[in-house]
Amino acid sequence: MPSRSFGDGLPSLHGTRANYVHEVDAQVLYRLCYALAERSFGDIRLWHDCEEIPSLFAEAVITKLIDQVSGDSFKDTLTYVCEISDDTHEYSYPRQKKKPEEGCLTATFEIQQVGCLKIGAAIESLEQEERFLGAAFYLMLCRSLYRRIWAYTHHDAGYYKEQVEEWREMEDPESRDAYEIPKVDEAIPEAVHTLENVIGQCDPHQLRPLLRRHLHGPYGLWIKKLLTIHRLSRLPVDSVRFEDEYDCHPVPSVLILFKDHDAIEECFDQEEEHYQQCSCEPTCAVSFRPDVKDEFDAAYRTMAIFLKLNREFAELITLLNKWEKAHGRRHQHRAKPALPAH
Repeated sequence: MPSRSFGDGLPSLHGTRANYVHEVDAQVLYRLCYALAERSFGDIRLWHDCEEIPSLFAEAVITKLIDQVSGDSFKDTLTYVCEISDDTHEYSYPRQKKKPEEGCLTATFEIQQVGCLKIGAAIESLEQEERFLGAAFYLMLCRSLYRRIWAYTHHDAGYYKEQVEEWREMEDPESRDAYEIPKVDEAIPEAVHTLENVIGQCDPHQLRPLLRRHLHGPYGLWIKKLLTIHRLSRLPVDSVRFEDEYDCHPVPSVLILFKDHDAIEECFDQEEEHYQQCSCEPTCAVSFRPDVKDEFDAAYRTMAIFLKLNREFAELITLLNKWEKAHGRRHQHRAKPALPAH
């Protein structure tokens, strides 16, 4: 008599997912992943490679996008950290104050280590081509950078000198000798001082014609990069500033000095301790809802402009620092690395 059969055996698990991922309160994060995939910034293969974990997918896509824009240009020049969070902030655009909308993300770029540009030898070489060419190059660079990042220059050193002088005057006469006044004016090249303070020609409209006359000269690559930085700095962006969230303004992205160990570097070294002791605003910040197309696209455009400007600037830093090393009269490495931000 044949044996009795009990069913068709155990059910197969072939093709069934072996794990599931669930993140608490991750609705906005999933919307970000959808927005990134919708624009073909990431695909299904990358999603699987990231084990379908939305935070890993978003990080991988954003890292790839940053690398596509900046490449290796930031190596040994500028070090930024990008962070995206759903923390609520009170922020303002240049002309209006806004409260964060529900479902908003905030993306920030913060400098991790201040870069250093030595520009004295470059100014001297440009001045040999034409009077005030080096000064125009430097002043145009400062004006352009000020629009998007904080560059610590002779202007900042001058403000610090005035502050030290005020402190000195507040002391008792017998204690004033303890204050050493930085010799900032002596560190500024004569051409820069004359063009800026005596002639007063430091407006970009006045500087551009002089620079463009030398676009095809021996320093044309420097000038081309400078004019690109200037153009990028003038593009409209949708960055935000936070209201009462931080103790002070952003940490400088770069220290620009004329010679090693000059008064500008001396002032910076005195001030850097203050940057470490307070909470500083990010260098660049955008706020957006990932499922609102116009907001997402505006935020992406702002971050892309920020990265492109810093890429051109990082490449210029590399060029000018190499020139300083080859032609600077008193080149030495900084005794300590530039400020690491915390």
